[in-house]
Amino acid sequence: MTAAEIFVFVLYLISILCGLVMIVLLFYVGKTRIKELDKAVYGYEFPHDSIFALMIRVPSYAGGFMWKWSAKRTGLTGKIEHFDWRFRWPFVAILILIIVMFVFAIIGTITKNYLGIE
Repeated sequence: MTAAEIFVFVLYLISILCGLVMIVLLFYVGKTRIKELDKAVYGYEFPHDSIFALMIRVPSYAGGFMWKWSAKRTGLTGKIEHFDWRFRWPFVAILILIIVMFVFAIIGTITKNYLGIE
């Protein structure tokens, strides 16, 4: 293996590991925290959560937790202020891991295609 192949392999490996950690955190949030947040935001709990519904709602909540303008845009401004950082960190970590996962996968693919690695 050449140095370029090892570099692309490491990029893909980091992307896969970020995806796995993100999925584990997504299950953790789905089991422990999403019901409380849904009740505060919508006034009721969703009775049956699937992993796909969590994949849509969790980054939306994370954006509201990270940036005031995102909370204002999604209508979460007055509803999520009473949650502390210990409650917020898995949501923010999931959003950051999604971004890192896609960035490393795209950089790995561009590098692989640019260098002509088969």
